[in-house]
Amino acid sequence: MTTVPAWPDTAREALRGTPVQTAWRSLVFRAGARRERQALDGVRTYCLFLGHARSGHSVIGALLDAHRQIAISDEFDALRYLEAGFTRGQLLYGSLEIARRQAANLRRKQGRGGTTYSYHVPDGWQGRADDLRVVGDSRAGWTTRRLAADPGLLDRLQQRMAPSELRFVHVVRNPYDNIATMMLRGERSFESAFGQYAANCEAIGPLSERIGAERVLQVRHEALIADPRATLAELCIFLGVEADEPYLAAASAQVYRSPARSRREIEWRPDDERRVDELIRRFAFLAGYGRDDEPEAAAASG
Repeated sequence: MTTVPAWPDTAREALRGTPVQTAWRSLVFRAGARRERQALDGVRTYCLFLGHARSGHSVIGALLDAHRQIAISDEFDALRYLEAGFTRGQLLYGSLEIARRQAANLRRKQGRGGTTYSYHVPDGWQGRADDLRVVGDSRAGWTTRRLAADPGLLDRLQQRMAPSELRFVHVVRNPYDNIATMMLRGERSFESAFGQYAANCEAIGPLSERIGAERVLQVRHEALIADPRATLAELCIFLGVEADEPYLAAASAQVYRSPARSRREIEWRPDDERRVDELIRRFAFLAGYGRDDEPEAAAASG
């Protein structure tokens, strides 16, 4: 197995997203793709996520990665490497290798105040695969913005990833919780978080039409929490793999049943509430949400 050599922390941060890092990954991913060509040739589906940061896409990606035929990386930002000219093999291998690294780190994520939390599935297949069929990346916000900014990017993605089929998972969360988490985690103002959230909402409708309804699955974060087995089974059917009992049991057991209600940690000004409520009324995929709605109620109404 080829691995990407680890940069020192300071160098890695300085090089993140730069031409130097891109060139380095191009070389390593090309070598890795050659070494694992047989496994990558069997990939039937390439899956990316749509939506917003802090919407719950990381946990869904991690739970899917626990399936024996699926490898989903988190925050790879695959479309940036597509734009840089990476081949199908390099993109597939990039997600596969990063998913392995994240599994080795027990799928830990950085939380607020220096805390960490984990999406590790002890009895799952994170970091390894058997008869690999689905590969993808769960970065949603940048994927949405890149596809919206460049109308030709979707066609290039389809051409580059052939013969694999494209599938997109659109994760939706109560906008009050989503915006509040963006503010709290990113130390952002309401204007900044709301502006980005609204821009992504504007992009998702036309983008979903271009992709095609049969290739986009909408998943509510609250529905995952309320019934993880049903949600994961639906995702597996959508991606073309079987959701067997051992997988559903192992992955469902790791879903937190007490979701963070970040909206309660923010002091909402009347004008801020009005703007969020207007957004909810405008977009059908936000129907049923509100500041005072419990997540389960919103999930049921969707």
